[in-house]
Amino acid sequence: MKKFFSNDWVKCIAVLLIIALVSGGLLTVLNDLFYVSSEERTGRAIKKIYGEEKEYTVVLDSENGDDAVEYDFGKIEKIYAVENDTLFRTTGYNGYKNGTVTLWVKTVKDGDGYKIDKVILESYDKQTLMSKLDKAYYDGFLKDVTDTYYTVDAGGENSNPVTGATRSATAGVNAVNCVVKYLNEKAGE
Repeated sequence: MKKFFSNDWVKCIAVLLIIALVSGGLLTVLNDLFYVSSEERTGRAIKKIYGEEKEYTVVLDSENGDDAVEYDFGKIEKIYAVENDTLFRTTGYNGYKNGTVTLWVKTVKDGDGYKIDKVILESYDKQTLMSKLDKAYYDGFLKDVTDTYYTVDAGGENSNPVTGATRSATAGVNAVNCVVKYLNEKAGE
């Protein structure tokens, strides 16, 4: 038996087994320690947008079982009512290398329609040159929302010109267009 434990293969396997057990235990403890609930993530996003904590009502949350509002060019995963505003987390498709851009879009009621009040980048996938989408790009969305959609080129009533990151800008525009289409469908009901 002593010869069995002095074998190099047994020592290697024992060391690897100890490493796996310690790593697994650490991952379990750290996962519990650093876990952020969906409510906490939402509270952080609202604080980032409003600058302070606000009470909100969940209208739609695809992470909690609701169906996302899906379009050909993007989807809306979350909708919150915050005071008199509506806050959307939306993802636009057709970015660079078929990537996506996820934005928070805050809208306010403006007479009979809606106005986009704030657009903030949350995340992106497979996108490059995102630094080209600066404050001027996001501020270009702050207009009355009508039944016309945004375009990346300089044409059209709601255009949002950008240089250098056109495909990434397309995904961002598609994310905002999800909100425009959703609000226009709600207005038509």
